This record gives sequence, structure tokens and C-alpha cells, in this order.
Amino acid sequence: MSSDESEEVKQLADLKVKLQEKLEPLKEDVKILESLISVIDSLLVSKSFKRIEAPQLPQPTQIEVKTAPRVSEVLAQETILLEASDGTLLAKMYVTDETIQVVIEPGLNLYVSTPPFQSFLVSRVFDSMKSKDLELVKEGKLNPDRVFDYELKIEGDAIKEIRIRNYGDKRRLRELRTSIRWTLEKMYEKLKV
Repeated sequence: MSSDESEEVKQLADLKVKLQEKLEPLKEDVKILESLISVIDSLLVSKSFKRIEAPQLPQPTQIEVKTAPRVSEVLAQETILLEASDGTLLAKMYVTDETIQVVIEPGLNLYVSTPPFQSFLVSRVFDSMKSKDLELVKEGKLNPDRVFDYELKIEGDAIKEIRIRNYGDKRRLRELRTSIRWTLEKMYEKLKV
């Protein structure tokens, strides 16, 4: 190898080292920017839900405390713990093939009037699923006794339980679990303020 070639190799190696040194802080900047974008996305999602005027659906039935017994852990095929990001247990979700029973943790005092319960969970998730199922019934694609339905068990203004019937498939179960957990966490955060 000639001295010119070895000098060129040395310059290329030096250049590579300098480029790598410049790249490291940029990688950190990318991580920070991606984190900020994620935070902004979350804020946009939580602040951009608008109530859409839809045809009036029947209001969910509010049942008294002394109604049918709770689905026990023995009958549930799956028990899912819904926790806030700080680890606080918000509710237990008991799942069978056809029903979901969400039991709010005693003492949490999550209220029906606390956003985003009505505006997001009830209107955007529950009522939307019910509307879609009613459309499928009209199209003859779903049996009327398989339509999504829900009940809220309330004491005063405090939510004690959410009962869901005919939730459908695993995809819908995941959507419900995610939406309910997100809603309860947002309500819980408002309690802490």
C-alpha cells in the first residue's frame, strides 16, 4: 500500500470516528423528540374527543345495589386487573364467554359525572358498539339477542360496577379492556389533583 493510500485510509477512519461522534447526540435527540411526540399524541387523544350528536339510544339501565349477585371469580374464565400507571388497582374485570363485569375498587369514588366517563366511555365506546350491532341486526348479519348491551351499577353518583353483555370477540374484548382502563385512569388522575 502506498503512502498516499495509507494517508487516505487514515483520513477516512478519522472521518468515520468524527461522524460517529456527531451521530451519538443526534440519537439522543431523536429519542427525546419521539418521547415528546408520544406525550403530545396522548394529549391530543384526550383533548380531541368531541361529542357527536347521534340518534338517541336508550339510556343505560341504572340498577340498585341490591341486584343480582356479582359474577364470582369462580365463574369468570378470566380475571383482569385494571391498574393505573402508578400501580393503583382501579378495578377487577371478570370475563366469561358472553359477559364482562367490571367491579370498581371500593373506596375509589369514581363518579359518573367525571370526564371522560360519559363523553368517551359511554358515548364513544359503549353506544358506538351498540349502534354497530344494531346496524348488523338491520342487515340481517347479527341475531337481535346478540346485540352489545351494558348496565351501570351506581350508588349516588359513584360508579360501583359496569356490566356488559354480548361483547363479541377477542378483538372487542381488548378494545373494551383498553378503553375502560384508560377512562378509569383519567378519572383517577382527576381525583388526585
